[in-house]
Amino acid sequence: METHIYFAYGSNLCPERMAERCPSATDPRPAVLDDHDWLINERGVATLDPFIGSTVHGVLWTLTDHDLMSLDRAEGVPDRYRRARLTVRTAQGPSTPWVYIDHRVQPGIPREGYLDRIINGALHHDLPHQWIEFLRRWDPTHWPMSRIHSRAAGPQTLSELLADPEVVEVSSLRSNFGFMAIHGGGLEQMTDVIAERAAEQCGASVYLLKHPRDYPHHLPSARYLSEHSTKLAAFLDHVDVVVSLHGYGRLDRSTQILAGGGNRELAKLLARCVSVPGYQVVTDLDAIPQELRGLHPDNPVNRVRGGGAQLELSSRVRGTSPRSQLPGEDGLTPATSALVAGLVDAARSWGATGRQ
Repeated sequence: METHIYFAYGSNLCPERMAERCPSATDPRPAVLDDHDWLINERGVATLDPFIGSTVHGVLWTLTDHDLMSLDRAEGVPDRYRRARLTVRTAQGPSTPWVYIDHRVQPGIPREGYLDRIINGALHHDLPHQWIEFLRRWDPTHWPMSRIHSRAAGPQTLSELLADPEVVEVSSLRSNFGFMAIHGGGLEQMTDVIAERAAEQCGASVYLLKHPRDYPHHLPSARYLSEHSTKLAAFLDHVDVVVSLHGYGRLDRSTQILAGGGNRELAKLLARCVSVPGYQVVTDLDAIPQELRGLHPDNPVNRVRGGGAQLELSSRVRGTSPRSQLPGEDGLTPATSALVAGLVDAARSWGATGRQ
């Protein structure tokens, strides 16, 4: 009887589930699929999506003909899943097993009990700890909270915002190239960390506002007026150009970095320098939603001598999405670390041309 190799990455990691569906399944062994994302889709089930640099951990099962037909029925081939061959890595070398893939890749909430079954299966097969931590991030109780809109009136000016003792203002004046993150901390998470890391690595100036966790108010960028902050005024007077980092959460643009702001030469330089596998830097203003273009004349990014570029960063590239890879030794996801490296390269390139 012919046998088949099958790569399980979802609920079929669970031995009990496989015993029900494929009673003759044998020889489970760990395997890794490269250049694919793992996600829970809008149906609440796991699937795969091609994505350069990402890896998926799972298990290879050996199946009989009858097991494979049974699994086709259980997975709803071809309506819910399709069956395809992909190449995976194992300790014994490469293998080309059958893999079930749902073409629907809009992220969603896992079905009740589904994620627990996957995690328990991953633990049973002794998959890497980092992978299990990644799976746990798909528990909605661990997701970053959406901004809570308070019924109370929030600050209407920068001076009112800074009157809150939990809002921390940070400024460090170094070179004439600057980075900003005015909605950092608990508002547009990780934007302040990214700006600070980039500035430290290339000796750039930096201005940050760190909001407390789950802060319920969003002061528009155009209301960050220098007359309300001596630190902001000094920063804007010191730097020639600035890159202002913001965060956005549109699911349909999760792999896009939107480069707005009035200095289009700087925006194009950022597009050349920022190389994050799987992501695209968009510089065409017509392709950027109007509210994310950063063109208001009172926006601080446009109030320095040479103007600036505003980068809108998705939660995925900032490392706060369930789809984000796990942090490395530097505390950043690979995508976030690559973003920081690109920002550093852009700052150095701008200075090397004598434009500072």
